[in-house]
Amino acid sequence: MAVPTSALAGTRIRERRLSLGLKQGAVADLAGISASYLNLIEHNRRNVTPEVLTRLAGALGVDRQALAEGA
Repeated sequence: MAVPTSALAGTRIRERRLSLGLKQGAVADLAGISASYLNLIEHNRRNVTPEVLTRLAGALGVDRQALAEGA
């Protein structure tokens, strides 16, 4: 059974953040969330809401769909 791509949004967020050389705290501040919440999202332990995904995409300078679907 395949894992839905939306379930891996946290992994894509983490990969993008690391590729930019940014720390979790910095990205969390830009997105208006706590670093601990971002950590849970990145490790796919919490679902990311559409609103938070949009803010994270802005903080990471990437299209929201790229994080949601891995485009």
